[in-house]
Amino acid sequence: MEKTKWRTRVVCDAGPVIHLDELSCLDLLSDFQEIVLSDTVWKEISGYRPGALKREDLPFVRSSGEISVNEPLLTMCRMFSLDVGEIEALALMEQSAQAMFLTDDAAARLVA
Repeated sequence: MEKTKWRTRVVCDAGPVIHLDELSCLDLLSDFQEIVLSDTVWKEISGYRPGALKREDLPFVRSSGEISVNEPLLTMCRMFSLDVGEIEALALMEQSAQAMFLTDDAAARLVA
């Protein structure tokens, strides 16, 4: 069966990549155009599942540079006690309104 590339950009925190790799199911992400990870998220995944990011068939994109987080978003994230990786992922989402957000964190979904 031929794979089709969705013209969808995904912004992701560490949890989905880590857990899909634990289940040997990372190939579920292969149809996306790109999977954007902040530097913090990249480092977290590297610490738990370093092989996951070495998959050449997956379109992981490491976001470089500092990610600016506006004050209203930062306030909401603090109210829900989100960690830095989730905050950065949400800030990247604000920059890419058409992107899809993948997270395993219920509080991050509420903020999104």
